Amino acid sequence: MKPVKTATVDVPQGDIHDYDSILKYFNDEPVKQSKKDHYHSITFVTTGIIAYDGGQTTMLHLGTLLSKQGYHVYYLSYVPQTVDEMEQNAEFNYEGYEGTCVDMSQLDKHNSDIWLATLWESAYVIKNKPGYKMYFVQDYEPYFYPFGDRYQLAKKTYELGLHMVSLGPWCAKMIKENCKVNSPIDEINFPVNLEQYPYQAHDLSKYPDKKVIDVAVYTKWSSPRRAPINIQMTLNNCQNILAKQGLKLNLHYFGTDKKAQFINGENLGKLTKPEMISLYNRCDFGIAPSMTNFSLVPFEMMSCGLPLIDFKEGTGSYFLPEGAYLKTGFNEKDLAKTFLQAKQNPLELEHMVQKGVDHLQSITWKQTLTDFEAIIEKISAAVA
Repeated sequence: MKPVKTATVDVPQGDIHDYDSILKYFNDEPVKQSKKDHYHSITFVTTGIIAYDGGQTTMLHLGTLLSKQGYHVYYLSYVPQTVDEMEQNAEFNYEGYEGTCVDMSQLDKHNSDIWLATLWESAYVIKNKPGYKMYFVQDYEPYFYPFGDRYQLAKKTYELGLHMVSLGPWCAKMIKENCKVNSPIDEINFPVNLEQYPYQAHDLSKYPDKKVIDVAVYTKWSSPRRAPINIQMTLNNCQNILAKQGLKLNLHYFGTDKKAQFINGENLGKLTKPEMISLYNRCDFGIAPSMTNFSLVPFEMMSCGLPLIDFKEGTGSYFLPEGAYLKTGFNEKDLAKTFLQAKQNPLELEHMVQKGVDHLQSITWKQTLTDFEAIIEKISAAVA
């Protein structure tokens, strides 16, 4: 399965004419909720389906589980994209997904018991539709933009009255601290799919004698929250420090278009699941900066048994237990020290990797589904 190239982007950065086709939805009308005893249909409203998009992969996985539970699940685009393109990219992102892709032409015709916004723009699109309106919050989206109008428009969506469902605790914390919340905000487990990223033990006993360390580094040039500039500068300076001590750092970047030219290391481009698993199995450490809400990639690295390095300045501490990963400062001196100490202590690394693998057993998709269904049941119970 290959993805379809599309002009659709996950976070538009252009001018007001990006919204010409949906301008009528942008207003200050508060949400009016319509509750029922039972809910049968659930619609995720999304920016089409974009290949390699972690947030949409999570959406598709959750939608598939809800479909298996008997709900009629839909993925409705509010941007121009054909159903064929949506379906092909959905299958690429999450093979065997369930649910029905619906194109933009149905935006005013489609009916649903529950509507789920998936990006701040879609909160405006669904907020006045008949039914129960929810907001699947996977990041604190004002941080997607410089301080300005889009920042304010995104921040305002948390105050419109939609029932918010935060993927993990960090988003909920940021919303409560920065917004005037006047509607429910619940949290669901941030999960990992262990079956797709099988564990393979690394021979950690060889680490002390290594003169070359291979590092898998995930970043996205289009996403400042993945720190594409800082990670290159920090790793470049770290290489220079380690080289003076006879240690070579081989960097294998992925997650960014192949045409991008990194200042160091190799750019592997955007990888398929088998390619990522192969990379994790042949590398010695993994790095995947998350400066706002977490990414699936660190979980996937840990699931494969790859020792993970994460930065104190990021959000890892909200999602990973102490001792399950190598926590360091986002600067070359701390990072170099972390590499040197870690490679000399294989037994500690072994315990760390095992703790990480054990933790992943507690953040399964089964728990996420249970959390989400409990929210729906709570809404139904409020009607009685």
